[in-house]
Amino acid sequence: MLVRARTVGGLLGRAATRAVKVNVPAMTTSVRTVVTLEEAKKMAKNYNEIPNDVLLNMAVMGDQDAREERLIREIMSVENISWQEAQPIFDKMVESNRNGLFLATLPYKVGIAAALVAGFGSLPMIFDINTVLWFNEIYVTSDVPEAKDLETPLEVGSFAWNWMEPPLGYISFFLLCMQYSRAQMENLGVKPYTYWFKHRRAERLCSEFPKYNSTVVYSFSEGDSLSGGDVHATK
Repeated sequence: MLVRARTVGGLLGRAATRAVKVNVPAMTTSVRTVVTLEEAKKMAKNYNEIPNDVLLNMAVMGDQDAREERLIREIMSVENISWQEAQPIFDKMVESNRNGLFLATLPYKVGIAAALVAGFGSLPMIFDINTVLWFNEIYVTSDVPEAKDLETPLEVGSFAWNWMEPPLGYISFFLLCMQYSRAQMENLGVKPYTYWFKHRRAERLCSEFPKYNSTVVYSFSEGDSLSGGDVHATK
């Protein structure tokens, strides 16, 4: 009886094993489906049509348009109003968030203008003979080579490089040091001017509109452009 029981058990075990082997391919086989026309028509085309959970993920990942739409929905929820009725409050928050941008961004604008002037101005200062001779006469007073040694722009540049090399080399080294210093500040968690200004602006907006969720308001303010421009959530 014991031998027979073992035999039956063995048969059942082998049968179960064969059954599992047969059923595994059927369980792992996937059927590829194609989106239907009805599903395609239901696809969200604007931010105000995106579900809340998807919108939240997009906002967390840094999509500023999603952050704007999330703020509008926060206004709707708190004020118990429609999407269209929330637009004036949203516009007011945008305007408040961008107050003082001209002065706050003035260092950037000055830096851009200075870089453009210095970059394009360095060309005639090195290769244009009239500019080089004028600058040398007023600021350098170096001995001028013979006319035959100043016949080409490269010869002029070789002459002008005697006094142009020190300031250009120093400026390049200075900018390299500033860039390295900024990188180490970020490693230490010390926020440079841009991060400091955005943080201060976000805190100010949260204090001006305390009835709305501070996380939602802060996220919107932090990602709002420093150059102004139109917001996209209202379009």
